[in-house]
Amino acid sequence: MGNPWSPSNPSGTVILRLAENSLLHDEVVEFFNKQINVQPAEHLTYCTGPRGSRRLRRAVAALLNDDFQSKEIITADNILITPGVASAIDGLAWSICEDGDGILVPQPFYNGFTVDLLNRSNARVVGVTYRDIEGYSDLDDLFNPNVNAKALEAALCRAKSDGITVKALLISNPHTPLGRCYPAETLRVFIRFCAGNQLHFISDEIYAKSLFANPAIPSPVPFISTLSLDYQSLIDPSLVHILYGASKDFCANGIRLGLVCTKNEGIMGAMSSIGIFSWSPHLLQDIWAAMLEDREWLEKFMTKKAELMAENYKIATSFFSDRGINYYDMNAGLFIWVDLRHLFVPNQASQSSGSSGSGVQSSGTTFYQKRELQIADICTKNGVLIAPGSVYVPEELGWFRTTFTLQKVALKEGLERVWKSLKEVEFAQ
Repeated sequence: MGNPWSPSNPSGTVILRLAENSLLHDEVVEFFNKQINVQPAEHLTYCTGPRGSRRLRRAVAALLNDDFQSKEIITADNILITPGVASAIDGLAWSICEDGDGILVPQPFYNGFTVDLLNRSNARVVGVTYRDIEGYSDLDDLFNPNVNAKALEAALCRAKSDGITVKALLISNPHTPLGRCYPAETLRVFIRFCAGNQLHFISDEIYAKSLFANPAIPSPVPFISTLSLDYQSLIDPSLVHILYGASKDFCANGIRLGLVCTKNEGIMGAMSSIGIFSWSPHLLQDIWAAMLEDREWLEKFMTKKAELMAENYKIATSFFSDRGINYYDMNAGLFIWVDLRHLFVPNQASQSSGSSGSGVQSSGTTFYQKRELQIADICTKNGVLIAPGSVYVPEELGWFRTTFTLQKVALKEGLERVWKSLKEVEFAQ
């Protein structure tokens, strides 16, 4: 990763593993360079403290009220700024959980959740599984409200039988790694479930503005923020927490800025009490605030980003389709869930895109996990990084997550290296 590929560095590595959008890096750099204006009282002192700069909290509140269409008015007092969403999840887990408590997370899920929940809080991920749930047949059903209602109850029951006290439900919306949005009714299922069991509901919405047009999904579910729902009539509002950040939607993983939006003063106080250990520089905060405040720039930025994402997605999926490789169609996020199950069962073609099929099961699958790692290692040897699906705790192995939001020349080079690697894998079968 420290030696990235470029046309001038052909021996470098093409990184298709990280959820990073570099399509508009130049535009972000240009904007940032124009905004550097250090104010001693605001940027060289402790200023407004660990909850974040007043300017950024006001700008974020406006974004959540306007773009996320919050039903209830969000103010700066409902916002706490963190150095990335990982820090926000860590702080929430520390505030909510006792040692060994569980947090429900639908599978598959972003692999960082396990790290974020475990390292300080010693909380544990309790996976919500779907394969044995009535009504489940393929990946599309992971977004079905009825299937989710049954899956949540089953997961909570299993946790209780294992002696785990569950404190919260954590989702990613849009979903990672599947790259689609939850419909409103499924979000309400999550909220009602949490209300009925006195659980906190945490919605990670970091990809909220990373949607794009995909002709293969003519009527996609749009992004619907939990804030836009009338959830106050369904649950105690103090149990609902929304996460967002600058990394994905603003092509700026490196500035490490995230936030928690909550009306729970206890949570705000608890997270503030450890804020000195996770304090984001106010100078960076105010630069992100400037991006949010400049509505004309922001609208052009997001429109251009969506167009470029659609172009790159077409390049990547056409590459896979032309070579007989299936994938799960998506319209949100920075990656594609690629189906390589045919490399796990010799002479058996992959199932149709999105299907569960009769492929590799995740129970007792040491061999198949090794197979995923073998494929990833061959790719690394050939100078390209892709993510084996097993790190996202799917119920079926043989899928890989591949990022498509890098410069076109790098994307095409990376895809060619992936194809070279897969041909080696097939030859070795």
